[in-house]
Amino acid sequence: MGKHNKDKIRGQRRWPGLLLWAIFGAGLLVQLWAPGLEIKNRAFVIPPSLVSRAAGAISAADIVARERLMQSLSAILTLSGALGLAIHYRRAIVRARAL
Repeated sequence: MGKHNKDKIRGQRRWPGLLLWAIFGAGLLVQLWAPGLEIKNRAFVIPPSLVSRAAGAISAADIVARERLMQSLSAILTLSGALGLAIHYRRAIVRARAL
């Protein structure tokens, strides 16, 4: 096998790992950019930064719906990325445990 063929095969093996790391990282970024609502006395507490950004009336239901959507999206991306990485690197993980 020539050097060009080996590099091509390595490149084909590398892109799924990079894609899975990107999915995992995207999930963490979504979590970072989420509004981060607190819950006190069984109610959401809207941070003053969100209130000051709103030009007009504030719809608490919209803010809570956005928070839930971002939390769900973050969980899906992070968990699917982590599971994909575990499957992708399963040989290295098993080898490390065997030592």
